[in-house]
Amino acid sequence: MTIILDDIKPEILEKLQNQATYHGRTLIEEIKFILTNEVEKNSTNIRYNAWGKTVTKESIENAINEMKALRKNIAIAQSNIREMKEQGRRF
Repeated sequence: MTIILDDIKPEILEKLQNQATYHGRTLIEEIKFILTNEVEKNSTNIRYNAWGKTVTKESIENAINEMKALRKNIAIAQSNIREMKEQGRRF
């Protein structure tokens, strides 16, 4: 597989080359090493919700926003919560 990286800032390319030289690798080997380490370090397992859909950061944010919206619509006064607790104790 071939990957082409365009528009890399010259100072970044120079730092990569210096880093590669320091580690005794070619520029390509250094880039492969960095990519491999970052992917392995940050890899996550795919998770699914109760409905079998993939869980993503976006889906989590959407669920949180939906719960916040529901909370506004289903707000219960503090006095009602106390009354419910008292009723629960009676049973």
